[in-house]
Formats: sequence, structure tokens, C-alpha cells
Amino acid sequence: MRATDDRYRRDQARFQLAMKLIEYEARTGTIRYLTGLQDDRIRKLYTTYFKHGSQPVRRRRGRSPSRIAPLVRTPQRALESGVFANLLLANDLISVNQPPGPNLKANVELGHRLCECFESFQAVVPHHLLSFEWGWNLLQSIRRGDELGIDRCEHCGQGYVFDLLSLPRTACPACQWFEGAAADVPCELVPA
Repeated sequence: MRATDDRYRRDQARFQLAMKLIEYEARTGTIRYLTGLQDDRIRKLYTTYFKHGSQPVRRRRGRSPSRIAPLVRTPQRALESGVFANLLLANDLISVNQPPGPNLKANVELGHRLCECFESFQAVVPHHLLSFEWGWNLLQSIRRGDELGIDRCEHCGQGYVFDLLSLPRTACPACQWFEGAAADVPCELVPA
């Protein structure tokens, strides 16, 4: 094995990750953070492979979202955030009641695992509102541990995301959703 082979594999993994992230319409700053590639190289990848294709990929401008309120505003969004958080938890990208884990900056392996989580999320929730960038925001917010937390419902066992700063603490979105759905069903159809 030549010394250049290892470097080539590392660069190829970074490019493959950047290509996936461009497909998910990730912003340049997110791609730079996860791959370590320079902005100019990311723009060239986009122009070369995605800009003039049969289905051009939309490039989002500006900074990545950083607010947490849209992630937990409605029961549907909170449920989607919970599904994505459970996938992140299963792939060791976040942990409950422990330090945040390994650094994500220029960590290509963890970047690929994040992409796998998003692909699984898209398969589980076909008509989702959560984009890759909002999932990235969710990951960073949970890892910081100052605004979002993860808990498991005592009643249904569903893992869900909640706002650490809201008082009173929000209830399980799955239970809220089922209570709302049960209110629309005639009483004789609701199990006792």
C-alpha cells in the first residue's frame, strides 16, 4: 500500500459525504463543518454535479437554523423531532445524561452516520416537515444540553424531545396527539 492510498480514501470519503449533504440541501457552512472542505470546493462540487442536472438541487442561503421553538412548537413537529432524536440516540450521535460524545467537526464517519439517520428518518416519516438542516439544528441543540432535552413518556414509553426552558414542561407529544385524535372520535369507538 502506498502512502497516498490512505489520503485518497480519506478525501474520497469527504467528497462522498459532501455530495450526500448537497443532495439533502445542506447549507455550505454545515457541509464545511462536517467534511472540513473549503467553501470554494463545495461550490464547485455543487456546480459540477448538481446545478445543471435533470433535477437541480436547491441551494439554501444564509446561516443554518438555530432556533429550537419550531422543533417542538406543535405535536407533529415534536413527534418528528423525537423520531429523529431516537435515531441519533441509536447511532451514538447523542446520549442521555452524559457528555455530548465525540466531536463532529470534520468527523467524516459521524457525518455519514448522521446521513444514515436522516435517510432512516425519511423512510419512517414519509411526509415529514423536518429538513436535514433542522435535524442538524436538533442534533447540535441536544448535544449542547442547554435548550433541548430527551425524555421517555411514563404512559406510552415514547421517547420525545422537550424544551428545557419552558414552564410548565411540555407533555409527551404522542399522548397529546392521541388525546386530540380521540376527541374527534365518537365516544362509543374510544376504548374504555
